[in-house]
Amino acid sequence: MALILLSWLFIFVTAASLGISFSKLLGIPVRNLTITTVLGLFAVTLLASLWAIFGPISLGFTVILTTISLISGYYFRVDWQLLGKTSVKSLSTFSIPLKSFFTLSSILILAQSATSPFIVDNETYYIQTITWLNEYGLVPGLANLHLFFGQTSGWHIAQSAYSLSFLYNNFNDLNGFLLLLMNFWAFERLHSYWVTQNKIDLAFGLLPLSYLFLFQFVNAPSPDLAVYSIAFLAFFIYTSAENPTEKLKLLSVLLLFATYIKITAFVLLLLPIIVWIKHYKQINNQLIAIRLLAGLVLFLFVIKNSILTGYPLYPLTFLPYSDADYMLPKDILSYFFSHGMMHSFYLPFGTFEQASWLNILKHYFWLNGIDSLIGITTIVLLIITPFILKKYYPKQGLTPIYWVFIVLLILLMLSSPQYRFYVYFTIFFGLLVLAALLSKEKIILSLLGLSCLGCAVLVLVPMSFGSLTNNTMLMQNNTFEAENFIFPKPNSKSNIAYTTETKGNLNYNTPQNTELFWITGNGALPTVSKAQLDYFQTYFHVIPQRRGQTLSEGFKAQKVK
Repeated sequence: MALILLSWLFIFVTAASLGISFSKLLGIPVRNLTITTVLGLFAVTLLASLWAIFGPISLGFTVILTTISLISGYYFRVDWQLLGKTSVKSLSTFSIPLKSFFTLSSILILAQSATSPFIVDNETYYIQTITWLNEYGLVPGLANLHLFFGQTSGWHIAQSAYSLSFLYNNFNDLNGFLLLLMNFWAFERLHSYWVTQNKIDLAFGLLPLSYLFLFQFVNAPSPDLAVYSIAFLAFFIYTSAENPTEKLKLLSVLLLFATYIKITAFVLLLLPIIVWIKHYKQINNQLIAIRLLAGLVLFLFVIKNSILTGYPLYPLTFLPYSDADYMLPKDILSYFFSHGMMHSFYLPFGTFEQASWLNILKHYFWLNGIDSLIGITTIVLLIITPFILKKYYPKQGLTPIYWVFIVLLILLMLSSPQYRFYVYFTIFFGLLVLAALLSKEKIILSLLGLSCLGCAVLVLVPMSFGSLTNNTMLMQNNTFEAENFIFPKPNSKSNIAYTTETKGNLNYNTPQNTELFWITGNGALPTVSKAQLDYFQTYFHVIPQRRGQTLSEGFKAQKVK
């Protein structure tokens, strides 16, 4: 915990400093600590993305980032002081129960960050993706080594900027820092509700009630939590900001960040588009900086994908970078991103094309475990939300957010309807319903207490989740232990042994005795499962090969008989 707290202090100083500079550059007032720091994380991500094109995100980048942050902090020291005073004053106005629950929930977030990651994707590609970024930057054709490495997220780039791997191997806690920021913001909103009795403030202030679900993302650099957090901030700005220019700028910047983190969030860009259409004459001439930022994000997105896969709009296969000898074979993409494969987590593979939409919906929403629970909850909320909005939130303008949710669900049903791609809408509308039903302070505080108790049990007590999932890798939580007061647990929860194998000119490390052939864990570069390479050789007749003498030159897919 102690080491993580020190790393968070570095993240906060650099992100908040760049957040102030970034806000000034875009003409956005510096008012809120959480929003300013998130904007700073976006600025750091953009800088790291540009850096990764040319080399590893390591000591050199950290020196530059620290220098820029110190210069920015000194130049905008008045804004720093004002932001600090405002935040301290806000915290001091919390009631004693709010201060107590804020402190307890923050400690639990820190403790959860010190445990081993729970998410399977951390073992398949998060750790390795970040290690590649730290040691080599963006590597041409890296997706030929492992298909999932082509999914490098802007959030993984941000995490690589704060991994500080040249100092310590177990920093993997950007999500914990982000949830800590959101925790402060949520308690600010809850305090605001005590003062104004505004139900929309209460809805956002009840965010800690979702921590039992969100805690699974805290100790791994999952892009999902980042998208959820940014979406909640965007929903608040959409419903609360009065100045249309400021609203549009904040929405645009935050949601460009969310889209760069995870492409499924692009639907959220409908919200700033709606604001732009409503106030076109008033604000259209004030958006030069936002347009330039959008162009930069698109450029980085295209460059990142082109380097890693050979496809600028990966996983879409049109407009390929045809001169690249490291392009992913199109038949591999067509297979793994086919409708049948993308829906195979709830339908038997090969049955999607023959299934009716009614049958598809029935299979999806009546799955066992947490998938079914979230699916059914979502359906119920879709039905009752219009009535709740009309009765309790008639002036907040929430209806467009509801329709954006509908658009996202339709698009996901046509592609890959995994609940983690849309569940933040479910949480948001669920909190709106709760806020409509709750009013007494004692009940709200009791629910916060139950949430903290549940999170404490999750962090401290070994538990089985066999009733919620069939995935054996997710059936047991990883708990906090005494040694974690100082040192966090390793970035991988798997104690994997590795052996060295050779295929053509590629020497690689392969994990032993893993349940999935996608698993890579925390092996030395390059790590990929022998079973995976054998599978691709058998069914697609390709093997990954080095393009040159060094790993930094990347990988190509070589045809074999």
